[in-house]
Amino acid sequence: MQKPATTVLGNYIARETFSDLPPDVIGIANDCLLDSLGCLLGGYSLPIAGALDGFLGDVGSRGDVPIIGTNRTTDPGTAAFVQACLINALDFDDIYRKGHPGATVVAAALSVAAHVKSCGTDILEAMVVGYEVAGRVAMSLSHTHPRKTVHGHGTWQVFGAAAAAGKLLKLDARQSGHALAIAAANAPVASVMKTVYGTEPTMAKNNFGSAAQTGVNAALLAKNGFEGPLDIFEGDTGFWRMAGADACDVEWLTAGLGRVYEIREVGFKPYSCCRILQSSIQASLKAFATAGVDPKDHAHERLVITAPPIVCEPPFNNPAPADIWPAQFSAPYAVAMALLGIEPGPDWFSEEQVRGDAAMRLMARIELRPDMGKPADSHHVARAQLSLKDGRIFHAEVKIALGEAANPLPRSFLEEKFIKLARRRLGHDRSLALLKTISSIGNTANLEPLFAEACRKF
Repeated sequence: MQKPATTVLGNYIARETFSDLPPDVIGIANDCLLDSLGCLLGGYSLPIAGALDGFLGDVGSRGDVPIIGTNRTTDPGTAAFVQACLINALDFDDIYRKGHPGATVVAAALSVAAHVKSCGTDILEAMVVGYEVAGRVAMSLSHTHPRKTVHGHGTWQVFGAAAAAGKLLKLDARQSGHALAIAAANAPVASVMKTVYGTEPTMAKNNFGSAAQTGVNAALLAKNGFEGPLDIFEGDTGFWRMAGADACDVEWLTAGLGRVYEIREVGFKPYSCCRILQSSIQASLKAFATAGVDPKDHAHERLVITAPPIVCEPPFNNPAPADIWPAQFSAPYAVAMALLGIEPGPDWFSEEQVRGDAAMRLMARIELRPDMGKPADSHHVARAQLSLKDGRIFHAEVKIALGEAANPLPRSFLEEKFIKLARRRLGHDRSLALLKTISSIGNTANLEPLFAEACRKF
């Protein structure tokens, strides 16, 4: 009889070791930690930070886990919830074939690592395992229709949190399998068709906070003997149906474990908006650069962006977002911010920018057209046609956006992005010190230097 996928994945979680990881995989894990921490600290500039701080005060949970960017401590699950929400708040966090795995994996890893006093290699090892398990579950979910009625990344990202937490808790293979089963049985509802694709995107967005918290709690439950249905992935009533998929490609769950690493498919965003808008922004910038005109001079009549059909539909075609949350998903707004040269991150979403005349004037000259050709080389390909007032027309195309795994950003860009985001909360000197600590995290006997720089004196 074939072993359940939870058992095979549980064996993988328990046996994977840092010494077995390829150097490039370790390097990507370090990049993921750096990028997620920067996004987390940048999130304190947004309204969600106040809501989460009030939530922490009301919950009153006691624990030894520090919340990055504050002097508060709480329990591992609550810390994972808050930190996952902050990592995803700017929509600047890492990208994968699907979803934003870092928001849940890194939030869970930081929380549990602080709780059990892990070393640097432990957290990197746990992150690799978390990305691996989450990615495989994501890719196992088969959809015959690209716009699902039921859809939600947080629903499957719960497994990345459970796997990373289980690894740091040093669960054995059996306990690790049950951690995944428990996480599946308690995964958050796939609600993105309301929280993002509804009338207006909201702060709830991807429910990554609930996914991170549920994953951490699942691992803690398994550690203490709680059990779940180990066949949760198999059969007509498997997790795939709970997640709103049409089928489950079981081969994706276990093939090549320990040899093929899904973290290699992770990319990082240069712009703080939905991943599918990155190529439209870059094509637009390229068109203006080719024309040699400044967008702020308004020497153009029209900017036509031809992009995947989804970009031309709600919420991505919103011509006048009212606040930060719809702005993160508005193609016209994201393109306008980039053309105006506004620093990606919190500055993009200030009330001054969202309601500003400069953005409104640019958005009024942007036209979105669906690309019905479905190019095979990239489902995010975008083309820009810039028509100037003097009659000249310029074209630009981006097939693979900068930041995708197939077109990666250099480490230097990620470091600069981190400093720009972190210094808003920590100041420049502490941000540099934290960057240095993260860069050498694999050589540290404990994580105290990281938490000391990220959590002291607030």
